[in-house]
Amino acid sequence: MIYCISILENFSRAILSSAITRSQDTEAYLAVLYAAIRKHGVPEVLVSDNGGVFRSHDAMRIYKALGIQKVEIEKRQAWQSYIESNFNAQRRLADWHFERAQTWEDLLAAHEKWLLDFNYQHHFAHEHGEDGCHSPAAVLGWVKGMQPEPELIYRAFSAVGETRTITKAGYVRFRDYLLYGERNLVGERALVNLFQDVLTLEYQEQPLARYSVEWQPDEKHLRRAGNARLYDHPYRSTQLPLWSEGAVEWYLILRAAPYGSRPRRKRKRLVFLQVPLLPESDGTRGPNIFTPPNPR
Repeated sequence: MIYCISILENFSRAILSSAITRSQDTEAYLAVLYAAIRKHGVPEVLVSDNGGVFRSHDAMRIYKALGIQKVEIEKRQAWQSYIESNFNAQRRLADWHFERAQTWEDLLAAHEKWLLDFNYQHHFAHEHGEDGCHSPAAVLGWVKGMQPEPELIYRAFSAVGETRTITKAGYVRFRDYLLYGERNLVGERALVNLFQDVLTLEYQEQPLARYSVEWQPDEKHLRRAGNARLYDHPYRSTQLPLWSEGAVEWYLILRAAPYGSRPRRKRKRLVFLQVPLLPESDGTRGPNIFTPPNPR
């Protein structure tokens, strides 16, 4: 199954953000929402059906942090969601290309072509516009939603990040990669913020490092990670380096063996046998027979 998640601006009919994905979960929806807000600002109202991904705890926290009013259409009244009518436009513009796609790259190209055609071709709803704007992109023009500080948007979406324990060497393991955070925070839990192609490691609301990543077609595993950037923060180790700069090649990104690729070593079981004390001898000789208790 391949899903298309899109966010529509109702007046202009412009698609603000859209993505194809193999899963229809909260993470995929929030990635599309983040892209729309980053480019077009924060909307006053967001309308959807009663799908769980739109009303998840993470999504509701983001709405509250950014001041977005969340509204649901009535059950079995799909016409109240104006994006429903756009599904037919997508079928006419893109389904022929989607059906003939042989690879994930073909699907991405078909989706990109549909998005551009939909936004920049003449739209019937704007055919008789007196302002000369006949496409959704032209009608939307320069109009944007509320423009808060970028830090506010970043903090709002950081609530959906994952946490990882920092190893003895200062790395965190994420999707079969070891990414350096800070060796002075051994055993602490670092927050992994991942949006689009940027991954940031944080501790106590302080960024430790940032990496650019690229996903595999299944959108669950990373194909590669790179462009490491370390931040100045108050948790840096005070220990002086053991080698001069440039003397040793230090890798901030390491590829880790997948879980389950190596057989686990069996632990030896230790059995303790508790022998009861022998009764005192009554002067007779004979075999002393006893049954030991169950080993513990």
